[in-house]
Amino acid sequence: MHFLGLSGMPRRIPDYPDAYAGWNALSSFGSYISVVGIYRFFVVVTITSTSGNNITRANIPWPVEQNSTTLEWLVQSPPTFHTFGELPAIKEMKSYVK
Repeated sequence: MHFLGLSGMPRRIPDYPDAYAGWNALSSFGSYISVVGIYRFFVVVTITSTSGNNITRANIPWPVEQNSTTLEWLVQSPPTFHTFGELPAIKEMKSYVK
């Protein structure tokens, strides 16, 4: 549509000169690709919402032994509202920089 406008094709007309037929066909083909993409999106959303697979998750999805030295790894997932009533004191246990 951009190149049609640059070539001088007027907007909102039912018939167009044959000089614009190539760009108009390319524009129409692009709109068909967009419609197919939107259709596929809604198919995926419909399949996902009606699949009925209720996947249960663990309370803490990561192992406690791995990366359990910082606060974000010690709370439940998802964290509850106001997890900490006051800001906890942060103490460096070990240095990760060598």
